[in-house]
Amino acid sequence: MQRTPRFYYGWIIVAIASFTMMIISGLFYTAGVLFAAIVSEFGWSRTTASLPFSIGLISYAATAWLAGRLFDAYGPRWLFPLGALFMGGGLVVAAQATTMWHLCVGWGLAAQGFNLAGFAPHLALVSLWFERRRGTAAGLVLGGANLGTLFIVPLTQYFVDLYGWRWTYAALGVVTVLILAPLNALWQRHRPQDIGLHPEGAATGPPSAVVPPMGLSHLLGSLRNAQFWGLLVSVCSIGWLSNITSVHQLAHMVDSGFAHLLAASVIGLTGLLRAVSSPVWGSLSDRFGREPIYTVGTVLCMVGIGCLAGLRPQAALGLLYGYAIGFGLGYGMHSTVQAAATADLFPAHHLGMILGVLELGWAVGGFGGTWLGGYWYDRHGGYHGAFVITVLICALGCLGLWLAAPRHNRLRLFSG
Repeated sequence: MQRTPRFYYGWIIVAIASFTMMIISGLFYTAGVLFAAIVSEFGWSRTTASLPFSIGLISYAATAWLAGRLFDAYGPRWLFPLGALFMGGGLVVAAQATTMWHLCVGWGLAAQGFNLAGFAPHLALVSLWFERRRGTAAGLVLGGANLGTLFIVPLTQYFVDLYGWRWTYAALGVVTVLILAPLNALWQRHRPQDIGLHPEGAATGPPSAVVPPMGLSHLLGSLRNAQFWGLLVSVCSIGWLSNITSVHQLAHMVDSGFAHLLAASVIGLTGLLRAVSSPVWGSLSDRFGREPIYTVGTVLCMVGIGCLAGLRPQAALGLLYGYAIGFGLGYGMHSTVQAAATADLFPAHHLGMILGVLELGWAVGGFGGTWLGGYWYDRHGGYHGAFVITVLICALGCLGLWLAAPRHNRLRLFSG
């Protein structure tokens, strides 16, 4: 007879994943801090200075499917330490940069760290361990990612102001490797079956056999699925929203007359609200369905981005905090509910590959948002129109999730 543990190890998996995502995601989203620093030091145009971050997204997109495949095959104990090495090494390389191509190489390596130990493999991991409370678990992991924005972005800005961006990013790179590589190598586990357990919420009984990673035929079958394309539209929207804000929000706030540290602190506040709201959104989507909750969060995001678009010199401080509250609460929903919806629609043992392929959409959307922000500023002298377009992109992403219709699969899974 199988012994039922008093404490489910899946929650340890969630805790380690949340901490790892806090570091990896927080560092990746210091792009705005690095962007402002290199514009100040090198005097490049906003379009030119956006290039390393756009190249990083291309690097990320080109290998996201491979990261998913590697996760399905080898698991987190091998993949996540490698991701920490790429992230840390990339930051150290970027810190030595004297030319544009140096920064492109450094941030490209960091993007690979975000790829190997970022959203897709972590969300695939928790989906292997949880079924009924999948949205809650995903929300806790993404809450950690959002805490990274809360603490690491303003802390990085503080140390950049104090010691300069080169010393700051070199130190962050070294510390990342020293902490995250041993933590994940020692304590992470791939599947509950590896330690004689079954997924939370699954039928009890002997743990099921491990299924081989997804092959090319399975992947092509998924690409012919209309639900996949609905999810891809949603993920493109998230990538656009995430990257146009992470790269350009700080510069836009400073251009509007707000101090660097205040702007970084407001960005940190959005991270706090995202961190707090992510598990709540996930739990609500477990209870009330993915699509209705996604719609509520999207409306909040649209209001927040509208406030950001309205920022101008002498603008009311209320617009700045309106952005933080609307975007912070609304964006805390996006990745949590979208990842849970993907897990509802596709088998958990192939989820790393599916999420990796979907990350291509995230990178394409992110490239478009990052580039448009820089282009719009250089052509029009501000970001206002680019953020208005972003409001429309949010609505398009919500439509994509409704077309994917994860509610039908979830009803079949848990009915009765």
